[in-house]
Amino acid sequence: MKALSIVSLIWYILNFLFLVAFLEESSDAAAGMGIMAVLYGLLFSILALIISSKRKKAPVNVHEQLLQLGELKEENIISEYEFDQKKEKLLSKIK
Repeated sequence: MKALSIVSLIWYILNFLFLVAFLEESSDAAAGMGIMAVLYGLLFSILALIISSKRKKAPVNVHEQLLQLGELKEENIISEYEFDQKKEKLLSKIK
C-alpha cells in the first residue's frame, strides 16, 4: 500500500509542475502531461496487480465444510443430490 501512496504523491508533484509549465502555454508541457499520465497509469496498474497477487487467500478447511454439509443433509435442509454435488466440489479443492 505504501508503494501506491508514494506513486500517487509523485504523480501529484509532477502534475503540479507540468500544470505550472502549461499555464505558460507550452505545447511541450501538454505533451509531457499526457506522457506522464500514461506512465502513471501503467505504473499504478502494475503495482496494484503485484499487491493484489501477494495477498494470501484464507485456506479452505474442507473437513469443517464437509461436517457442516452433513449436518445440513441430516436436518433435511439440502437433498442427498445437493450434498453429493457440494461434497464433490469440496473434495476437488483438495486435489
